[in-house]
Amino acid sequence: MHLAHLHRLCAVCVALVLVVGIVGCHSGAERNIAPTAVAPTAATPSQSGLLGDLNGNGLPNVADAIGILRIFVGIDALDPLADCDGDGNVGVADAIMLLRCVVGLDAWPISGAAGDGTDPGDQTIGPDGQTLVWVPGGSFMMGYQIGYFNERPVHRVTLDGFWIGQCEVTNAQYQAFCTATGRTFPDYYGWYPYWGDDHPVVFESWHDAEAYCDYYGYTLPTEAQWEYAAAGPTSRVYPWGNEWDWQKCCDYGNRGPGGDTFPVGSFPAGASWCAALDMVGNVWEWCADWYDADYYQVSPELNPPGPESGTVRVRRGGSWACYYYYYSGDLLRAACRYPAGPSYAGSDIGFRVSRSRL
Repeated sequence: MHLAHLHRLCAVCVALVLVVGIVGCHSGAERNIAPTAVAPTAATPSQSGLLGDLNGNGLPNVADAIGILRIFVGIDALDPLADCDGDGNVGVADAIMLLRCVVGLDAWPISGAAGDGTDPGDQTIGPDGQTLVWVPGGSFMMGYQIGYFNERPVHRVTLDGFWIGQCEVTNAQYQAFCTATGRTFPDYYGWYPYWGDDHPVVFESWHDAEAYCDYYGYTLPTEAQWEYAAAGPTSRVYPWGNEWDWQKCCDYGNRGPGGDTFPVGSFPAGASWCAALDMVGNVWEWCADWYDADYYQVSPELNPPGPESGTVRVRRGGSWACYYYYYSGDLLRAACRYPAGPSYAGSDIGFRVSRSRL
């Protein structure tokens, strides 16, 4: 540890000890955050708020650490954002973890974890404040034998574990990215109404989605990762199972209140095996891969990266504008793969993020 950093950290810690003494001696045990946890009866992903940022200014500071200690000694109400180390309790260790960010010893934002990244659906908060769910490594049969020709042959794929956005990136999250980077927020071409902060962002190209991922340390999911998150080890036809259910996603026959998208996470009953939401419907989602209709004939089994080059990219999942049956096939299946030029930006396409183990 650099000596200057050590001196700064010690000075701040001493100040915090004095704060604890001033506010009084209360329980010395860590406070469990479970009493305020939201029961998972509906889709309520944490799409705002960074771990440790109790005052909501987006930066780590001593005031946040003091806020954590006030919770620890019983002065203030429990707040899940105070649980910086993700162990289910709020204590001095969380304040120290936050202070290490204040003095520059550790990276900000804090990644944290509500799970330990071992079980399907374990959660963590990403750098942009959204919820990521854990997809454990494993194997599945990718493709669909009676689907489009580009979904054949069905072949075994084995993937390392990874995190994926529980929901699609929202208008609010993309606006924060634009504000931070000076990029222009999509203007919806002047004739689409703004669909709401909690709706998936649309009218962004593959390049726009990649820029968002680069800024926050994410990647776009490969199409193998995307399909595994949607279909799971048993290769479900739809994220929720093998039978179509129009009530479990947003498509042309079940559009949102404005006749288009729903707010992200509106269909908890349509969750995939790893608790990812809106994997089909709402908006198409960009994947990292170049598109090749014949790629499955040569795809490696382990962590397929997609073709080395191409002219169009892969999009997955269908959208609010898709009929259940469209032409000769169903675009709302987990295995369906569809191309789009990387500069395409329309009202029916968005994206979600992924990253390897934190």
